[in-house]
Amino acid sequence: MAAQEWDWFQREELIGQISDIRVQNLQVERENVQKRTFTRWINLHLEKCNPPLEVTDLFVDIQDGKILMALLEVLSGRNGPFRPLRCRWLYIILHAHTSFTSSSSGRRSCRRKC
Repeated sequence: MAAQEWDWFQREELIGQISDIRVQNLQVERENVQKRTFTRWINLHLEKCNPPLEVTDLFVDIQDGKILMALLEVLSGRNGPFRPLRCRWLYIILHAHTSFTSSSSGRRSCRRKC
C-alpha cells in the first residue's frame, strides 16, 4: 500500500513538473509573438520617417531612446526636442524621459477609442 501511494505521489509530481515546463514554454512563445508583432508595428510607422528607420532587435534598438522619439514624432505629427548626439547615458535617459513625458502630456488622439 505504501509503495502505491509513493508511486502516486511521484507520478503527480512528474505531471506537475511537465505542466510547469509547458507553461514556461507557452510564456516564452507568447513573449516572442508579442515582440515580433510590436517590432512589425513599429517598423510600419518608422517607414514614414525621413530617412526611414528600421528596428531589428526591439530591446536593443529602443535602449537609447532615438527610436522612441522618432516613433513619437510620427504618431503625434510633431517634432520633438531630439538631440542627435552620441549615445551617452545622460542622453539615453533624456530621450526616454522626453518620449514618455511628451506622450503623457500631449494630445491623446493616438489612443484607440473603443
